[in-house]
Amino acid sequence: MTVNTLMTAVEAAVKAKYPGEPVFTDVLPKDFKRPSFALECQKNETADVNQFLVQRAVTVLLTCFVEVNAYGDSSREALNGRMDALCALFGQGYLRVGDRALRVQTDRGIGAPDFAEVTLVFTWTDARPAYQDPNAPGSGVPRMEDFEVNGIVMAGGMPEKG
Repeated sequence: MTVNTLMTAVEAAVKAKYPGEPVFTDVLPKDFKRPSFALECQKNETADVNQFLVQRAVTVLLTCFVEVNAYGDSSREALNGRMDALCALFGQGYLRVGDRALRVQTDRGIGAPDFAEVTLVFTWTDARPAYQDPNAPGSGVPRMEDFEVNGIVMAGGMPEKG
């Protein structure tokens, strides 16, 4: 799974919660439309689990913007409401991304006068990139054959009934 796949799933979840409101990725236009959201990947980490697997952790920052009044000020109440709603949305503990359910390890919100931020940390385990299983079919490694151990005949690695 890629970071872009995760980002697309986060964007879809936000758009489902707030239909019709833009979610900006990559860049936030100078005169962007409000209410809206900005979505960015802040950190992408990979750690060893074993020779076959790695642990992935991706930190995503979701910034909320609401309408401004005649003085250019945002409503703190509206920002806090969006921040709470997004923390609740992702606070269920996982996010479905394709055929997987990624853990949301942490979610927290920070308010500011003009925006609110929600930080989400997604973690999952993946196969080590470029790892080739030496026992995979077609690898040339012989598969388990029939053999006998202590008088028990093993067929394909499993005891025969008898």
